[in-house]
Amino acid sequence: MQTAPEVSPEVGKGKKLLIIGGTGRVGSSTADSLRQTHPNLTIILGSQSQESYDAAVKNRPSLQGLAFSKVNRNDLQSIMSAVKDCDLVLHCAGPFQRKNECLVLEAAIQAKKPYIDVCDDNDYAARAKADYHEKAKAAGVPAITSGGIYPGVSNVMAAHMVSTARREYDAEGHFVGKDGANKSEAVQPKKLQYFYYTAGTGGVGPTIMETSYLLAGTPVIAYADGKQVNAKPVSQPLTVDFGKGLGRKTVWLYNLPEVESAFKYMKVPNVSARFGTDPAFWNWAMVATARFVPVKILTDRAKIRAFAKKTNPVIKLVDPLIGEKVGMRVDLELEDGSKACGVFIHKKLSDSAGTCIAAFVDTVLTGGTQPGVWFPEEPEAVADRMQLLQQASQGCIRFELNQPPWKIESDAKQMGMGFYW
Repeated sequence: MQTAPEVSPEVGKGKKLLIIGGTGRVGSSTADSLRQTHPNLTIILGSQSQESYDAAVKNRPSLQGLAFSKVNRNDLQSIMSAVKDCDLVLHCAGPFQRKNECLVLEAAIQAKKPYIDVCDDNDYAARAKADYHEKAKAAGVPAITSGGIYPGVSNVMAAHMVSTARREYDAEGHFVGKDGANKSEAVQPKKLQYFYYTAGTGGVGPTIMETSYLLAGTPVIAYADGKQVNAKPVSQPLTVDFGKGLGRKTVWLYNLPEVESAFKYMKVPNVSARFGTDPAFWNWAMVATARFVPVKILTDRAKIRAFAKKTNPVIKLVDPLIGEKVGMRVDLELEDGSKACGVFIHKKLSDSAGTCIAAFVDTVLTGGTQPGVWFPEEPEAVADRMQLLQQASQGCIRFELNQPPWKIESDAKQMGMGFYW
């Protein structure tokens, strides 16, 4: 991958970014990344308590000196008070599952502040789009939902491959859309598959476990031949080769927002998303959770939060033994039978997530997002996809796009005469 384009010192100068959930693992990682790439951006860590701020600084001494803002993400007035003096709102306070209101987005629109969230819940993201898109447009507010690593950067990877197949870029690599495409050479997408892997919790902590338990109680939405199909959560395992740096991993179906958004906004008729982890017994524990724990419990946020805290000591013992690697593989099959593949592998999810979110922050700060609420794959969300991907992939062990699957996988062997096995 090319070196990321150097960020101008002027980007963020005189601007204030409020990170709600800024003292959590993802929010503090993003703050750390932005401090390095955008030194003139003022970063404010928003959280419900001073104690959480002190803990975040202790965990990441590089955050020392950043401002703290007390904010309750569940109270609109508290959020309004916090956002009034900032220039951009970043919502990292997950989990987003089973949340019935988009209060941070609502406050940002009322205050006319640009907004990004790292939502990984299909219902929440769909609600943000359906209920607030026109309001954001009318207020002139650019907003991105699901702007994290996955979903987020994975969506942009898929969008780039789809647009490449549709010939929606000009000779300089600028997106020109379907109206400017070379239609005689365009090939339409037939099938899109997202495959994700994280070792343990990836250093993100109990929040990712809380999210996983909540997803274990959520039926999967996928698409086959242009129609919605439903499946059991944590089902239909596949063994996927992520290639050198990660190898083969088994992944299961989960209900993730990039599936529905790919179907709606990239018009791909067949879409699914799978996730897996290590050690292997965590996967089987999630299968058992999805099959045997009553849905009434799996949809109760308070009970799931308590359960995640109880299991956290065990997770903390295991995580150091298996590392924090994260892998994404995006597979695209085209109508002409050809296939394209993209892969993203990083040794630490906790660092990579911050780098990816920081790339979306840079996009909004530089005017690359239009007013409205957008999913990352929509052209209005990210004006320069390759720049975002170059920034997001910094530190990766491996990052490749638009490669044939054999070139991505671990054991491709040349047999002669152009054949590989």
